[in-house]
Amino acid sequence: MTYLSIAFVLAVILSPLMWFRQSPRQKLITAMRQHAAAKGLRVKLSKPADAREGEGRLEYVTYLLPWNPGSYPSSEPRMEKWLLIKETHRGDPSPWPEWQWRGRESNDRLISTIGVVLEALPKNVAALEACSDGVRIYWQERGDLEEIELISHQLLILKGVIRN
Repeated sequence: MTYLSIAFVLAVILSPLMWFRQSPRQKLITAMRQHAAAKGLRVKLSKPADAREGEGRLEYVTYLLPWNPGSYPSSEPRMEKWLLIKETHRGDPSPWPEWQWRGRESNDRLISTIGVVLEALPKNVAALEACSDGVRIYWQERGDLEEIELISHQLLILKGVIRN
């Protein structure tokens, strides 16, 4: 009986420590974020790209590729201030059936590059944006390390076209 009591007390003491272990999914997300940081991407929790003020939860993650330090904004209009959102009812039609311009439309010179990038990005990416900070995607991190490589490469392509 004494051994059983000791085993029970040890189990009660050690069980909270098991809560600190990462699940396989949490380990993958940690590895994805570390890989993204090594590629120069900034990762941040975010509300949906089309959320209004006070609306939405932090259910998305943004992967931002910042502009190079000292680079100058493009002199062409609407190169760095546009937002494309997938499967939303808010916004204006775009050349791509599932995507809508949200408030701002890109420069016509970017349309073909954006189309190539959208085709190559993972299917669960919810938004693509160019802003004063850089180029970013919104997604829910359903994927693996190979998708980080793909995202990084596509954002580099877009960044190179916007700011040579």
